[in-house]
Amino acid sequence: MKVMLVFDAVILLFGIYMVISSLQMKKSGRINAMVIAEEEMKKCKDTAGFIAFIYWREAVFGGIVALVGLIGIINELTNFLGKLTLLELVIFLGSFLWFQNSLKTAREKFLHI
Repeated sequence: MKVMLVFDAVILLFGIYMVISSLQMKKSGRINAMVIAEEEMKKCKDTAGFIAFIYWREAVFGGIVALVGLIGIINELTNFLGKLTLLELVIFLGSFLWFQNSLKTAREKFLHI
């Protein structure tokens, strides 16, 4: 079994988990521990505002991650992307940086740090 195939499957599952956890966070009104640590949750001055700010960003990021994982699996099996795998990496890194910046903004706006 190819190691990258397993890695891409883990990326796909992680992306799906991120989408599901963001939707559960919106539905339940509780911040997911995957987004911020328990200690930080206690410092949140506006939980509803934090969730409204971050849940859709987490869902978009999770969707992009899942799509990258799926494309990686298909590429490992068929090699249809060829040299365009670099574009896949750039999209993944760009979405990661965007989501991390969103988390930083949410921390500054909603947490007493």
